[in-house]
Amino acid sequence: MAKTSEQTFFKFIKSPLNYPVSVYLGLGIIFAVFIRWICIPNKSVDYKYFLAPWYDFIASHGGFSALKYGFADYTPPYLYWILIATTLLSGLPKILGIKLFAMSMDFVCAFFTYKIVKLKYPAGRMAIFAFLAIILSPTVIYNSSLWGQCDVIYTTGLVACVYFLSIYKQIPALISFGVAVSFKFQAMFLAPLLLIMVLKKRVSWYFLPIVPLVYIVLMLPAWFAGRPMPDLLLVYFNQANKYKELAKGSPNLYQWIPNDFYHIVVPIGLALTVAAMLLLAYIVVFKNRLEITQDRLIHLATISVLFMPYVLPKMHERYFYPADILSIIFAFYFPQYRWVAISVQMASFFGYLGTPIYIKLFAFPLGFTLWFIVRHCDMIYPKLKVKSS
Repeated sequence: MAKTSEQTFFKFIKSPLNYPVSVYLGLGIIFAVFIRWICIPNKSVDYKYFLAPWYDFIASHGGFSALKYGFADYTPPYLYWILIATTLLSGLPKILGIKLFAMSMDFVCAFFTYKIVKLKYPAGRMAIFAFLAIILSPTVIYNSSLWGQCDVIYTTGLVACVYFLSIYKQIPALISFGVAVSFKFQAMFLAPLLLIMVLKKRVSWYFLPIVPLVYIVLMLPAWFAGRPMPDLLLVYFNQANKYKELAKGSPNLYQWIPNDFYHIVVPIGLALTVAAMLLLAYIVVFKNRLEITQDRLIHLATISVLFMPYVLPKMHERYFYPADILSIIFAFYFPQYRWVAISVQMASFFGYLGTPIYIKLFAFPLGFTLWFIVRHCDMIYPKLKVKSS
């Protein structure tokens, strides 16, 4: 009788695991949409002081013609969405119209994640679980639906770039990267990987002009509206000079350096970052001449998007967003290192919460996580083969 009871108990525990994949996917999507719907009414500081005023400015200045003014410190591609929200979607509440694009891109980002993980696991449920891990990630939900931020947009471009590199489609990869750069300059966090891919001849150098060409093409509507092209080309330069903080809620090493040293530390930090990026490329390409397999590609992509915001000054808490996504992909490719995704997610999430002491403290485990990923990349530290006696 006792044995029968135990068997019944274990059947009860295991039964959910036997559900069809469609059940997990359907329930996950329903919950993801529901939690985002709950978060929509939240008005973040950025929404109140930037996004909502931009919406009002476009609405009050004739829609498309408003693009000729430099009223926003974002590039025009994001403003095109607000233009759509003020015209074609004007019947929606303002806050929903603004947040809808980013929330929709959460699922596009998850789709490309699914495609990348599917390359590792052609059969089974792992790719579906990766899709769900993205749309249910706390920082993904927090960023788009609670804050109304658009980091998922350029990050989707980066994830698409990684996917197309994975299947040896260099032109779509560079187009995706160009779209990402057109939305946020932080897309350059993937630059170390692209540099390595060019030096490894996985990407042809003569296709690189595609990236600035995509940027220029996406600026054209604003230029047609009357905004000067030099102004459009200098958007990121103006952004870089707007905030004078070594670290703005970002759990990186600059949290422990007083902002009084801003003018000394910034150029040093930039120089060290460039030097470290070139050193990484040298080690991977010229010293350890290993083939870039799919596993190694994901490893290097994760290093790139985690390394850059950790060692660069002037980072915001949201700039670890690409690392949030790539660390999840990394965890699916290397299940023995699942804790890496947990570490990155927690550090990033506490950055969102804005508690200074926790942000400083989490800079240490995040730094250890970065070191661990670099140390276990065999393209940087090749595994020595032990000769049998």
